[in-house]
Amino acid sequence: MGQVRAGDGVTVRAVILGLLVVCAIAVWATYVELHARSSRLTMGHFPLALFALLLVLLTANPLLGRLGVQRLAPTELIVIVSMGLVGAVMPVDGIVGYLLGIISSFTYFATPENQWAEYFHPHLQDWLVPRGNEPVWRQFFEGSLTGQAIPWSMWAIPLLWWAAFVGALLWVSACVMVILRKQWVENERLVYPLASVATEMVGGARVGMGFRSLGRNRLFWIGFGVGLLLLVVEILSWVYPRFPIGSSFPWIRLLQLFKHSRRVVVNPFHFFTMGFAYLAPVDVQFSVWFFYLLNVAESAIFVRVGYTLGAAGGDAFSTKPPAIGWQGFGAVIFIVLWSSWTARAHLRNVFRKAFRNDPTVDDSRELLSYRTAVWGGMLGLLFIVLWLHRSGMEMPVVALYLIGSFFLYIGMARIVVEGGVPYTWGPVSPQVFVVNILGTNTISGASITSLLLSYSFINYLRGLFMPALAHVVRFGDMLEQKRKHLAAAVGLAAGVGLVASLVYTLGLAYDHGAYNTYGFPPFFGGNPKAIFSNTLSKVRNPFGTDWDRLMFLGIGAAIMAVLTLLRSRLLWWRLHPIGFATSSMINTNFLAVPFLIAWAVK
Repeated sequence: MGQVRAGDGVTVRAVILGLLVVCAIAVWATYVELHARSSRLTMGHFPLALFALLLVLLTANPLLGRLGVQRLAPTELIVIVSMGLVGAVMPVDGIVGYLLGIISSFTYFATPENQWAEYFHPHLQDWLVPRGNEPVWRQFFEGSLTGQAIPWSMWAIPLLWWAAFVGALLWVSACVMVILRKQWVENERLVYPLASVATEMVGGARVGMGFRSLGRNRLFWIGFGVGLLLLVVEILSWVYPRFPIGSSFPWIRLLQLFKHSRRVVVNPFHFFTMGFAYLAPVDVQFSVWFFYLLNVAESAIFVRVGYTLGAAGGDAFSTKPPAIGWQGFGAVIFIVLWSSWTARAHLRNVFRKAFRNDPTVDDSRELLSYRTAVWGGMLGLLFIVLWLHRSGMEMPVVALYLIGSFFLYIGMARIVVEGGVPYTWGPVSPQVFVVNILGTNTISGASITSLLLSYSFINYLRGLFMPALAHVVRFGDMLEQKRKHLAAAVGLAAGVGLVASLVYTLGLAYDHGAYNTYGFPPFFGGNPKAIFSNTLSKVRNPFGTDWDRLMFLGIGAAIMAVLTLLRSRLLWWRLHPIGFATSSMINTNFLAVPFLIAWAVK
């Protein structure tokens, strides 16, 4: 990917269109998942909702010229995509679904039997959790407020404080990605396959490319037609259940290679995933499905021989043997540590520019100056630390939680930009990372309750803002003008996306009953209850540091180190370490076959 062709990208109309796209994603994705109970439009790192809206803009763009209006330039479309990538993190299973589900469940689902009132309620802060009696919460969960105004008085202060925390996380994540951009883009020359999709579509990668040129390609329309046909059949089967074929296509199978092993989802026509998989490097394509099959065999062996780490420190999000998850998290940690080590010369330059204003270090191509990124990042991190501490976390818990979180965030971003993996799901949550290192016999009740609140940002363990921002800073490097204005546009998009998602989700909840919304997992019901109950069982049965889990974390890191060494030393070695890191992720069940097909075709 080279420079995007000339044009002033951060224009008023581009920002306005970007905000409209963000609002459309917030409403569309929330309605479809929570009310219509169908697709999940924001699960990927290039969300399907954004992809569809970008196609609409590209299709409508030629009409602007005929109406006497200047067409959107590739740079303006890149700005819209950047805003959409970050704004799409807000709705449903990004932030808002989990946030509202977690902070609203403590009171409504508390019973004498589950003892939440005894263990959790004394540690809940009024500025973080809305307060209300049983009739008030019944209005929210059962939808008895139809036609009346939302009682903003009970939500305003908690949501403002949560919004401040979201803003701080976004800011610190942006600072980290700015600091790492030059190392990843210029020094290591990572391929950014998902960014390539956007630049090729808008025609910004090179002359003669873009959606208009694709429209003249017969093979493009053949592929488009086949995918559209299958989508129409799926829609018809959804609307008309008696339609003869539909979601139970004979080629979709859950294949279990070994007894009690993880199931492989065999769907050779998962075109959206396959298209992104085709853009990944060949060695990544091969390694994703190869290591996944090894992981399936390993998990089957563990289950077959009865080897287990027990449930004492288990994760409510895990559906695989704990050893596999911790092994995968060790691999993710090594990715971050190794990439930091290889970037040591670049990081020295960054800090020299930040602290000494060294004129020999050039940061003109960054969205933020290195001085702003370093000092601003430290101030944002300080706010996060104080916020978490005030919420009830003790400082050792805060430190470990943030370490685990940033390992996860940076690791997911690295996997996405290097391997082009469209879906990720971290192997272990930061909360479980903390609990198993410290043990519940040393963590206070206030810290446990604050850790429960932090599940509001679990984001399906996809890395929260960092994968999106890794692509935003890449797009910023491709713009020639007003590069630094892109950061303000993206920040505005995040704020608008958060507000739109909160307002629309609360409206749906009060109209139809939060407990009646669907969501997967169910944000207002099953998921918070499972997390709270799982955590409470650990508190009632205290344990110390779980050395067995930490052993598998070390094993995963060691295997990753060996694979990285072999890849760097042997020219003929074709196994990419990223395949091992992704093998323990749950959603690799859906990636393995598309990556296999893309590898075979390529």
